[in-house]
Amino acid sequence: MPEIQLRELTESEFLDCSRGSMSDVTSAQQPVADVWPYVDLLDPRSLGVLAIRDVDYVYRDASQRYDHVVIATDTADVFLVVIVDRRARRVFGHRLLDLIFEYGLASRH
Repeated sequence: MPEIQLRELTESEFLDCSRGSMSDVTSAQQPVADVWPYVDLLDPRSLGVLAIRDVDYVYRDASQRYDHVVIATDTADVFLVVIVDRRARRVFGHRLLDLIFEYGLASRH
């Protein structure tokens, strides 16, 4: 088994994996890669949360290349998104998504 490399995606990298309309595939299929060995290596506190919970949703980009595994945290409206490269059948990277901040409803201090 290859060594897992943690990769926090920049906003630009994250957006590149999100082109076109996203489809909810949460219950559609089996995952092409197990995200939990990757997630287990992450330190929740270094991400700015206290705990990482369970998968809430899985979305697929319009190109069918990337799955976005949306994992709840202990903080409302803050999610860990793990991007799976479906062609490579492995985790591409992750990004913490703060929906309140992203949609301009609050500012970060």
